[in-house]
Amino acid sequence: MAAAEDAAAAFAADGETAAVVVSESSPPESASASASSSSSAEEDEPEIVEISYEDVAVGAAPDIAAAKAKIQDREEKGLTEMEQKAIDNNLKIKQYNNAPVDFPTFVREGYDVRVITPPGFVTQEDGLVYKDFQLGTGELPKDGQEVTFDYIAYNENGGTIDSTYRKNAPASTRLGINGMIPGFEEGLKGMREGGKRRVVVPPELGPPVGPATFFSSKQWEVFDIELIKIKNCERVQTGFMVSSVVCE
Repeated sequence: MAAAEDAAAAFAADGETAAVVVSESSPPESASASASSSSSAEEDEPEIVEISYEDVAVGAAPDIAAAKAKIQDREEKGLTEMEQKAIDNNLKIKQYNNAPVDFPTFVREGYDVRVITPPGFVTQEDGLVYKDFQLGTGELPKDGQEVTFDYIAYNENGGTIDSTYRKNAPASTRLGINGMIPGFEEGLKGMREGGKRRVVVPPELGPPVGPATFFSSKQWEVFDIELIKIKNCERVQTGFMVSSVVCE
């Protein structure tokens, strides 16, 4: 029987995974070979590799080498088996939600959250995470200036919850007036005109939560931001004891 057929025959069901017995030892050539010491018997014990059913095509033999490589990759990343399963499940949800490329993965264990990001992301001391996809030009915006920008807001699963593109109109607001989510404004202040950035906002820098707000729990949020324009603003007298802020 071929090697692939031998592996398929040893494919034993156990929940969502199957235990594949892998043995590279040759059959004994004589009766004396079977009377080996206990230490050599332990060395010849077959290796057991767990492979998810979803990783094996119908009618095909399990890819043992790929399964070993996957386990090695998980161990090199310092992930537990439970965390890896959570990541795999999160990936399926993100694919269903059409999450963008390089979207972070959030692994929840109770109230604890581990954020796993692809290469290129920067984590600041206050917990804000970002990645610049396109660097803009000019000066960084300052408090008091007006910024015009487009954005897409995502939840932890990569589902879109808000977007200026849906409204066909960019957003504009002044910096430093507490008019935005703290983490969003902080990420925006590090951009230049024409820049594109993904900002991952921790709950500590997120919006207030509670019955009177749109947000009901402490969740991480992800924003894709494109800074379009920065304007200087000044207060102008428009009448007797009346003034307004003009930005241009």
